[in-house]
This record gives sequence, structure tokens and C-alpha cells, in this order.
Amino acid sequence: MKSKYIIVCIDNETEILNELERKITKIIDSNYIVYTYTSAEEALSQSLIHIANGQEILMSISSYNLSNMNGEEFLTSLFKYSPYTKNIVFENDLTLKSIKNIINNATIYKLVEKNLKHYNLELMVLDAIKIYDSERRVRDYQAILEDAVEKRTKDLKDTNVKLHILATTDSLTGIKNRRSFFESSEPMMPYIKREGQQLAILAIDIDKFKAINDTYGHIKGDEALILVTKTISQTLRKSDIFGRLGGEEFAVTLPNTSLDGATFVAEKMREAIENLNFKSNDSSHIKITISIGITSMTQNDENLEDMLVRADEALYKAKGNGRNQVCVA
Repeated sequence: MKSKYIIVCIDNETEILNELERKITKIIDSNYIVYTYTSAEEALSQSLIHIANGQEILMSISSYNLSNMNGEEFLTSLFKYSPYTKNIVFENDLTLKSIKNIINNATIYKLVEKNLKHYNLELMVLDAIKIYDSERRVRDYQAILEDAVEKRTKDLKDTNVKLHILATTDSLTGIKNRRSFFESSEPMMPYIKREGQQLAILAIDIDKFKAINDTYGHIKGDEALILVTKTISQTLRKSDIFGRLGGEEFAVTLPNTSLDGATFVAEKMREAIENLNFKSNDSSHIKITISIGITSMTQNDENLEDMLVRADEALYKAKGNGRNQVCVA
């Protein structure tokens, strides 16, 4: 089984490496393992393999003057992949410029003499392990907190999306509710006026809907509302705004549409609804029709309500004339 924590020792003197390995292995347990190298290039290559295998380079102990790759290059290269490693560097032949470069581009835990008899290496290593372990627990805790915050943020975002949908969508039919219809339609009016474009409104009502509810029940009435909504939606463009204003009353905003164009769309809707094959529970045919009132925006219209008043007047005229028809205000 591979050890989880790696301690890397690099020096061009085998006697130093043997002494480092002897002193360190004496104080560590099976969770740690010491690797010794006379080449910084080999040490870096093997360290990267350990990191790729999920192991951690807990500590490096290195000299500065090494063949091919010096200690400074080793530390700055290792830092890119193992930024938390505790690096102990032998200060012999280490220049101020090298120290600055290591500090700016990597880290140094301790600068020590190469003479291992002048200080307590074992205590230094144990302190480094203790600090590394403490910092690692903090990092793990931070990661847990970040995951919790991220999950909480996502949950809040999902909740806000759901609340927005609930606040703007008619729960039965899935189209915009009255508030959302006005909020989506009204802001386009100043722009359309300014650009000299056209805007039409359809006021739609299901004919004798109360009779459907009374005769076949509210469940069948709800099914009728859903079917009418789906059928009307199929006649509209993506840019059109469709909303349920309440009960069996609907409205459609048609941007960039003339009265003739709106009349064509309304007739298409009316015919589609008239031809629906809607059955009762005993399989008898339930006739559904709609009446539609149409108006277009004028320069005198201050808001959407002004247009809807005229569209409603045309709708009542359509109902008064026998229903299942389209009237223009």
C-alpha cells in the first residue's frame, strides 16, 4: 500500500542523504515515507508521479548546488503542483538572489546548515509535520465550508427560480399570469412608439365556459383550459406574449403586428379551437369556442390597460354578436 505522505531529500552527497534518511525514518510512522535523490530532476519527476497518484509531498530537504537542475529550480517547479510542501533548504552556497526568487515563486520553511550535528533535525521535521497536518485540516475544513456554501447558494438559486416561476406563471396552464403578462408587455410600448412600429392586443374568452364547468365538472373544465391554452400557444410566435388574466380570460400581445395581421392570427386561433376534439367522460363531444377582441396601439395609449379596455369592448361585441367570432375595436 502506497504511503500517503512523501518526504523528499536531495543532495549530491550520499553521506548526507543516508544521515537524513536515518534520522527521519527513526521518528515517522507508516503514514510517511522518505525518498532520497542525488538528482533534482529525478526528484521532481518522481514527485510529480506521486502527486498524480494522489499522494502529497509533505516536505522537501534540498541543497542548492545540484547538477542539471539546482535547488532553486526544483522548488519553484514543485511549488506549481505542491504549494503546501514544507521546504527545508541547506543554506550553503545559497545566494540572496536565489532566496528572493524562491520566496517570490515558491516557499521556504527553514534555512539550515548542512552540518546536521549543529541542530535538532528530528525536532524540526516533527514540527514541520505538525504544522503541515494542522494546515491540511484547515484546508479540508475550508473545502467542506466552500462545498456547503456552494450547495447552499445553488439551493437558494434553485429556490429563487422556483419562486420566480410561481410568481409569474399560471399554475394550471403554465403560461404567464396576469402580473407577468403586464410586466412583459408594457415595457415594450415606449420603444415601439418611438420606433414607429405596430403593436396589437388580443382579448380572448372561452364561450360559455361556466356551462362546461356546470355540466361536466371542474376537472373537465380545467382540462378544457389547458387544451385551449396549448392550442393557442401553437399558433403564436416566440416573440408573442400569452397570458391568462383570470378564469377563462386570456390576452396576447403581438409585437410588430398590424390589425390585419392580428386579425389573421385571431381567426387562425378561433378555427383551431372550434375544431378541437374534446370529449366528456362518457365520450360525448364537448364543443369549445372562443371569442376574440382586437385592438392596436395608438399614440394616445399611456399603458397596456388602455389597449386592453378597447380589446375587451371588441370582445364583448363579438360575444353579443353570437360568440365564436373575431371583432376589431
